[in-house]
Amino acid sequence: MNYLILNRSALAIRPYREWMGDGHRLLLITDARALSADDEIRGEQLASFDAAVPLVDYHDSVAVEREALRLHAEFGFDEIIALSEFDLLRAARLRDLLGLAGQSEESAVAFRDKLVMKDLLREAGVPLAPYAPAPDVTSLIRFTQQHGFPIVVKPRRGGGSMGVEVLHDEDELWDYATRTTELGTDDGAPLLVEAHVEHELFHIDGLVVDGHIRLIWPSTQGTTTCLGMLDGQMLHSTMLDADDPRLDDLRKLTTTALETLPTPTTTIFHAEIFGTPDGLVFNEIACRMAGGRIEEQIRLGFGLHLPKLYIRALAGHELPRIPSEPARIGGLALFPPRPGLLRAVPGECRVPGISSFTVSVAAGTRLGTAHASVDNFASALAVGSTRAEVEQAIGRLRTWVETETVIEPEPETEPETEPRTPTGGTTA
Repeated sequence: MNYLILNRSALAIRPYREWMGDGHRLLLITDARALSADDEIRGEQLASFDAAVPLVDYHDSVAVEREALRLHAEFGFDEIIALSEFDLLRAARLRDLLGLAGQSEESAVAFRDKLVMKDLLREAGVPLAPYAPAPDVTSLIRFTQQHGFPIVVKPRRGGGSMGVEVLHDEDELWDYATRTTELGTDDGAPLLVEAHVEHELFHIDGLVVDGHIRLIWPSTQGTTTCLGMLDGQMLHSTMLDADDPRLDDLRKLTTTALETLPTPTTTIFHAEIFGTPDGLVFNEIACRMAGGRIEEQIRLGFGLHLPKLYIRALAGHELPRIPSEPARIGGLALFPPRPGLLRAVPGECRVPGISSFTVSVAAGTRLGTAHASVDNFASALAVGSTRAEVEQAIGRLRTWVETETVIEPEPETEPETEPRTPTGGTTA
């Protein structure tokens, strides 16, 4: 079989050739930043493919489609593999254009466009928070008249909580609308508005192979939230215990969503469900691997690497036995940046229960705010025999990190009295 792979992740953690095995032709189009900076390692990475095209302007350039069509004309390929959320529609459209098997554009839209997704789920009776399209400011006003404040406004095809804002009153609504110029255009903004609900967020991760759910397991973020990350608050997640009374309802609701949507025959999935005082409310689901070290969290618990299993399933390999429940409980913690100068960072972590601790920036780095819910300057994995044990370890870790980390706030600047002449530069 011939496969085209669209890739954004570091190839050091995505050894496609090793996963797929011999006997396949692998063609690669990748973000150039996914390659090693070391010349020798980069050469080895590229040599594992029959043809490889690194692109500097990968993210939103039609060069990806152009190169895909060129490779298809030269080599031909039978399937397209895309692990990133932001490549799902691109890959689906290419499949439809070339008549290839795999996820269609209709399926990809149902998982990427939150309005389409929620419309389909609502028709099936899945519990949802009130929502509506928000192409213009009058749509936002009408929604608040019906449902009040606070409201959540988000991109219909966003990811990583980027562009998501909670608006608490009319002043915040008008401030948001003033900053979001698309709300005033004839074309309209690709936005969705929802009623904000107080909740505990559960994420449910798993794998579907040949139409059958092979793995499905919920985790909880407790009192932490993805939006809290954007405000500089730590986020943590812990897998649920096998005897947690909420386990079955979370899995049943996720299964209903997978059965309702045009789910690919073989796919990874990542769902989010709100636990509210009135019961479970479905938020959204994606047919891709979650970010923020969740794949490592699942690996700690089950001893399985979901992206590897998914790729091997696509390549026709028999998968190992997948246990129905985890052998251990895995957890994670993400520490987002706060604006200021990072004066000191934690050293070697000796907190019991923490299996991995990583600092991604050095002392002396000037930090900004997080732009996505996975942005962090430090992260950790935790493991234990119960959820309570893991959460206690994460609590000890949080205290240690906050004690050892010194971020010096930026000095306040005096407002300018004279207009400045633009220099054409940018600031971080």
